[in-house]
Amino acid sequence: MKPYSDYISYDAEAFLADPSFRAWIAGPTPEMKAYWQGLLKCYPHLRHPFGQAQLLAQGMESTWISFSQTYVDELFRKTLTTLPAEQADSPVAGRSTRLRFRWAYAAAVLFPLVSGLLVYDYFFREKLIQTGNAEVRTLTLYDGSEIKLNANSQLRLPSRFKWRSTREVWFTGEGSFFVQKQLEDDTGKKRKFTVHTERAEVAVLGTRFTVYNRSQRTRILLEEGRIALTDPVAGKMFLMKPGQVASYKKGDGTYRMEKADAEQQRPLTAWRSHLLVFENAPMTELKQRFQEVYGIELVMEGEEFKEQYFTGELPLNDTQKALIILSEAFGLEAVPYQDRIYFLSNP
Repeated sequence: MKPYSDYISYDAEAFLADPSFRAWIAGPTPEMKAYWQGLLKCYPHLRHPFGQAQLLAQGMESTWISFSQTYVDELFRKTLTTLPAEQADSPVAGRSTRLRFRWAYAAAVLFPLVSGLLVYDYFFREKLIQTGNAEVRTLTLYDGSEIKLNANSQLRLPSRFKWRSTREVWFTGEGSFFVQKQLEDDTGKKRKFTVHTERAEVAVLGTRFTVYNRSQRTRILLEEGRIALTDPVAGKMFLMKPGQVASYKKGDGTYRMEKADAEQQRPLTAWRSHLLVFENAPMTELKQRFQEVYGIELVMEGEEFKEQYFTGELPLNDTQKALIILSEAFGLEAVPYQDRIYFLSNP
């Protein structure tokens, strides 16, 4: 066994690669248990990475077992003894036995490899989740926090392994976050949850908020709890209270804070109920929202649209019905062509 001093700088990944640690996981003994307990007593700072490695190693033992030739020969002998004597002596049966043995041998060799790949994918690979046109999707994260994504949004999650040391995600689009409170295992302090966007870092301990991050514009609505919003470009931090909306668009120096009542919040949150809500919205906003959510470009050219504003609700999950509502509101016919919808005067 190695001296304890060799483990001083170990992290969880180093423990997982250590032959002594792997041997203990695959075949624990009282002596090995005492050895590791002694290590953690000498170096308490290793308790966290050692515990992480233990947790990650569950189910990985099979990937560390080498299949010796003796084991393979014994497997072949046992296979032969399970056959009736006349079948074992038969040439056809012999070929069949050899074929089955080859499959058994291949399975024995491939199983550790496949298991290792599955374990790697489960614990060490980051994930990218994207929604399509008019799609609303709800995700539950590793810690039980929930994120609801609006159409054409993207969320990048770190691996489960990295998540154990830091809770953070990278986000573009529209999403509502319901963050679970969580304590650090070693300190008992509350763990921070951070959402990264192009122009904002939102840090929370446990709260509910909605983020709009599209078209060079960002809006953040705090519904419950408290959050610390950092503008990395301006180098400013804002402590937000429930009911506040932080708004930023390209060209602004930094965020603008405003209080929003329930009706003012609704256009930012109604998509969770599969609705798009507009309150006296200009045509530029209507066209932009259609492109963002439905992936369709509205062509509204002509004098009749210059001073038009739209107030109403559109179904997020029914594009055709949304177009019918707009056609009736403007007294025009919606004509699709490729990825565009042209609004024409009725004959």
